[in-house]
Amino acid sequence: MTTDLPPPSHEPVLAESPAFPLRGRVTEIFSSLQGEGLYVGQRQIFVRLSGCPWRCRYCDTPGSLAHEGHPALTVDDVLQKIKDLQAVRSHSAVSVTGGEPLLQSDFLVDLLPAVQALGLRTYLETSATHPDRFRPLVPFCDVVAADIKLPSAIGRPLWAEHEEFLRLAGDKAFVKIVLTDQTTDDEFETAVHLLSRLTPPPPLVLQPVTPVADLESRLQEAGTVAAARIVPPAPARLVGFWEWARPRLPTVKLVSQMHPLWGLP
Repeated sequence: MTTDLPPPSHEPVLAESPAFPLRGRVTEIFSSLQGEGLYVGQRQIFVRLSGCPWRCRYCDTPGSLAHEGHPALTVDDVLQKIKDLQAVRSHSAVSVTGGEPLLQSDFLVDLLPAVQALGLRTYLETSATHPDRFRPLVPFCDVVAADIKLPSAIGRPLWAEHEEFLRLAGDKAFVKIVLTDQTTDDEFETAVHLLSRLTPPPPLVLQPVTPVADLESRLQEAGTVAAARIVPPAPARLVGFWEWARPRLPTVKLVSQMHPLWGLP
């Protein structure tokens, strides 16, 4: 991997004082339809936080990897934007996404219960790799969309972190695995075995990657790196993954990422 990638951010929120309330780095807040996972087609308000420690080859939000360039908002700022969007049309939930939102867990401890107090469900989209940061948030998450990161996507295994996280999430979680033509049988089977050990085993959504240039090439200056293409497995292989997982887990679905098909953000 290149050494020129944006560095992970480990200062997710600005310090709080009576004169300066806690602030989170927010990339954008908008209304759209959920385009992934078990809740495809549900209208949600998306609160996208910045900062992420991972560099998934297929990342579709590279502008949110670092905090730089994104405003620091208070919880009240975010709530007002949510109220404004809810006044225009009804939403079923607020999806907190990223980046990796758990890097800003101190901010979420205040934000998530405030969202619930508005009568909206909370939907956390996460890489499921920070169990210690997630633990205080469990009571305030109604749905957890846990994105298991395969070693072929990020260059290292995270099985222990994933398992601890999912045990904390319990029946609030469903799991998404993005499949590429680089996904190996071994890593896929390891992921399924991990899920089968949980009580209850979470629903599993298999998501063929949306074709995209490798993140490394997208983060470099134009023309300095040859753009490798990240593509989904062949159709027969996709079905093979589904057929292997289906007898081992109660719920296995094959669902593409819908936003590119809909032309929506």
